[in-house]
Amino acid sequence: MFRNKISISPLLLRLLTLNILALFFLLGGLFSIDRYQQTLQENEFIKLEDEGTILAQAIGKTILPTEDYKSQVIITREAQETIRYLLSKSRVRIRLFSYEGDLLADSDRSVGFQTSVKSIELPSLQEKNFIRITYEKIYSYISLLVAKTSKLSFYKENTLQQAEDYDEVIKALYGEETRMLKRLNNGKKILGVALPVQSYKKITGAILLTFDSTNIENKLKDFRFEVFKIFLLALFLTICVSIYLSANIVKPIRKLANAARNINPSDGRKVSIPQFTGRKDEINDLAISIKEMLNSIWNRMDAIENFAADVAHEIKNPLTSLKSAVDVASNIKDKKQINKLTKIINEDIKRLDRLVTDISNASRLDAELSREGMKKINISKILNETVNFYNREKKQILFSFIKDGKYFTYGNENRLSQVFNNIIDNALSFNKQNKKIEINLKSGKNNIFIEINDYGPGIKNNSFNKIFERFYTERPSEEKFGQHSGLGLSIVKQILDIHKGIITVENRLGKNKRIVGAKFILTLKKLSNVTI
Repeated sequence: MFRNKISISPLLLRLLTLNILALFFLLGGLFSIDRYQQTLQENEFIKLEDEGTILAQAIGKTILPTEDYKSQVIITREAQETIRYLLSKSRVRIRLFSYEGDLLADSDRSVGFQTSVKSIELPSLQEKNFIRITYEKIYSYISLLVAKTSKLSFYKENTLQQAEDYDEVIKALYGEETRMLKRLNNGKKILGVALPVQSYKKITGAILLTFDSTNIENKLKDFRFEVFKIFLLALFLTICVSIYLSANIVKPIRKLANAARNINPSDGRKVSIPQFTGRKDEINDLAISIKEMLNSIWNRMDAIENFAADVAHEIKNPLTSLKSAVDVASNIKDKKQINKLTKIINEDIKRLDRLVTDISNASRLDAELSREGMKKINISKILNETVNFYNREKKQILFSFIKDGKYFTYGNENRLSQVFNNIIDNALSFNKQNKKIEINLKSGKNNIFIEINDYGPGIKNNSFNKIFERFYTERPSEEKFGQHSGLGLSIVKQILDIHKGIITVENRLGKNKRIVGAKFILTLKKLSNVTI
């Protein structure tokens, strides 16, 4: 049963879920922009290496040479002034280590004997809007989660620093230029390079240049914020599109559902199925299909009603005859009359049995066809087997068709065989002695045509349509009454209707335009592009 009220359409929720889910995958990708981040880091490393090379060369030139290069130290005032000047202009933290591993200078603490002034950039006083504030909260939370999953080692710094605290510095003292990338406790990264300091091509110390990834993180944050704004715009448009689709899909479907729910035979046929003729889409197709289905239901109910009335009428006739025969038989004692009445009773019973059997077959036809289904079949093969069966009984049936023709259709083989059998039986019952039944099979562009000709009296009184009605009989005068139920040709038309086929009948004219028989013409849809 359909629900009376639906506050939020399930279809709308599905549209929103599918559309928004794709956007959240895009949003999640913001926090894994590895290539852009690696490019920024590589650029910073190159800048560090260039700056470190210049600084190492400058420091190397200020060192006082001695015989033992291991004891060479920065002792001149000019050297200290040079270092102080370079360090004050640098944007990074610079540490100078002696060859023995002692820390000689640190730009964050002191240069020589003078304390360094450390500047910290204050947050911007510019007011942030709601979107920016929300974004930064989400960004900070996700950044911490991402940082926890990082495989980088933590950066540790002792109060009294030595070269041995840093593997990169040790490698620099051995002449190897090394990069450093580690993780800070606040989730940020620290980048650095260690370079050897040389005097007269001899290593006398090492410098370590480091800075945290604040600059890189800010660039990434700004870049991601721009994408985040695009995401919000796309999200807004997605919601609008989903609501629009919902309004154009859910509402019409809901109208159709309400109309379908109100279909009730006890309420008459007042139900009107909404039509959407202005729409050239599946919704309009669905509305048309529901309307056609409803019309089929009403037509089926009318057919059942008419069928029941026809059955009652046909059964009533032999029952009336039986009742009369029984009443008369109870009042007479003449054996001949009793035998005659007994014969009438037996014939009426046979007629009733025949009627009940044919009625049962006709009433089960639709259900059996729906169970059996349809498939690709060859009409020429079916007709050939049918003709061979009758010819074995010496019925003299001629069958002509082009062997190379294509006679494939989509249908039920057993039921189409029943169609041909019923028409041939009907033709044989009217056919004159020593005359043959002629069957011609032809293939057109889109259809298959079957012509069945007999040499009987033809169709009288222009009953070309009536002969396909239930229980209609028009038999030869010499035939006993009640030998046929009048359902054979009705079943033929019923089967062909299910196959979307057509059956017509006409009289065959001979010389002097006299009727020489009847011609049944069957038309079936032809399957194209079928190879034999």
